[in-house]
Amino acid sequence: MPPHPLLPTTLRPDSSRRVYCFPHAGGGAAMFYRWGRHLPDDVALVPLRLPGRDDRWSEPPYTDLATLADEAAAAIASLEPQPSLFVGHSLGGYVALEVTRRLLETAHAPHKLIVAACGAPREGTAKSSIGHLPDADFVEEVARRYDGIPAAVRENVELLKMVLPPLRADIQMIESYDYRPALPLAIDILALGGTDDVGVPAHRLNEWRGLTSAKFQMRLLPGGHFFLHPPARREATAREQIPAALALIIDSLPGGGASEI
Repeated sequence: MPPHPLLPTTLRPDSSRRVYCFPHAGGGAAMFYRWGRHLPDDVALVPLRLPGRDDRWSEPPYTDLATLADEAAAAIASLEPQPSLFVGHSLGGYVALEVTRRLLETAHAPHKLIVAACGAPREGTAKSSIGHLPDADFVEEVARRYDGIPAAVRENVELLKMVLPPLRADIQMIESYDYRPALPLAIDILALGGTDDVGVPAHRLNEWRGLTSAKFQMRLLPGGHFFLHPPARREATAREQIPAALALIIDSLPGGGASEI
């Protein structure tokens, strides 16, 4: 039986633990793949393969967060359960939260929820929307708010045409996200932020504290909104050279996070 379309086409067959990754707006599974060489040998990296990007460019992207969360929860539930972490970056933090809620009373619930560059959700939908703006204004606002869309992409008309549809759909998902408060999760939450992320200040990260009845931690790391994916370093082979955010993720793995590198 083929895997669910949201799951990688192949999964590490000998894994005993998993890290599920939920990408930021406009991002895809490929952004997480380089983490694989740093993870312990028994950990499977499971980034969500969202339509509209990576090898699913031709498919229409999701426009409703609840629908994505429903289908992502179903995808995860289609696998044999293993101890796991959920890691959500920006928009992915909200998706990871909603998937956690759907799986809370099952064996597929995560050991810990890690949210990065993502302020805690608040009741009601976003008040300041940009998803409807014309392309030029939309690109300018995304760059201003999130330091998103690299200059090389903004200056390449054909590449920008490919990037904008999934990015716009993802931003609209954030803006239409109708968060409904519920009882705090009995699951640890780790909130990570960038010291230079003007869009997600520390007090917004700290608001995740109210969403758990278990352990809450917050860490600020060097970088902006995309601190979770710093530029690759060819010489990064030693434990101390692993990106700081990834080191925290490894240390959060269920059963201990000792890396095999």
